[in-house]
Amino acid sequence: MKTETKFITLKFDLMFKKVFGDENDLRPIRKLLKEILGINPKKIKILNNEKIGIPYRDKKIEVDLIVELSDGTKVNVEINTYEGKEIINRNVYYMCRNISKDLNSGYYYDKISKHIQINLDYKGIHTKPIMRYKLYDKSAKEELTDIMEIIRIDIPYYTKMCYNKDTKELDSLTRFIGMFGLEEKEEIKGICNGDEDMENIYKKVEEYNSDLDLMGAYDWEWHQKELKRLEIRDAKKEAIKEGLKEGLEQGIEREKVDIAKNMLKENMDINLISKITGLSLNKINELK
Repeated sequence: MKTETKFITLKFDLMFKKVFGDENDLRPIRKLLKEILGINPKKIKILNNEKIGIPYRDKKIEVDLIVELSDGTKVNVEINTYEGKEIINRNVYYMCRNISKDLNSGYYYDKISKHIQINLDYKGIHTKPIMRYKLYDKSAKEELTDIMEIIRIDIPYYTKMCYNKDTKELDSLTRFIGMFGLEEKEEIKGICNGDEDMENIYKKVEEYNSDLDLMGAYDWEWHQKELKRLEIRDAKKEAIKEGLKEGLEQGIEREKVDIAKNMLKENMDINLISKITGLSLNKINELK
């Protein structure tokens, strides 16, 4: 059981959706698009805002945020708190699924919008802090199409920068991305200080920490993760127990075989050897 209330941060996907998916206050998502994509679109439409308020215990809800820009470009933001090929494949699937939604009745393939997926990765292998992926020929470096791009961002890299340097020495991109990885309330407040848009984001995070539905959703997810952790722990214990048991049995069997071999060297009767070691007559004959 948890003994204290944790300050819920943007690492929790529902908190992220509440803050950045608010169609009544587009400042947070504008800040994200400006810092990561370097754009300031005239128009932004939240495409999945109707799902943000659904109780989190309904696991059919989507955990991503999708916005449409004034030029038709669609941006999908994913919070990835786990690592592995499965997560990458899931992200690619989400992008392909979103692209397929452009093909409504009467549409032509040249009408497919550009899709950009931003992955905020809390774990994973990154050779660079920000990695951009497109479809292109490896040898000629020729781009096949511009309708899809995946951007992977190494959150821990930027968070470490926030810990290791004075806030005044950090550029706005580092401060903004680093904010996603900070865990303590005062740390988040400090990194936002002086940036009006980030201060607005912090204010929203602080307010939502008093939201009973969001807190209940966080507790529910925490409980599910804890159950999974305990399940894995118990499975490991059982595996170790079974391994020790199997190892002991194998050791006893090897000892019986060694004794039988020594008795055979002394030309002792195989019936007597079988009686002493418990090995079958066939097994003893195999040892001759």
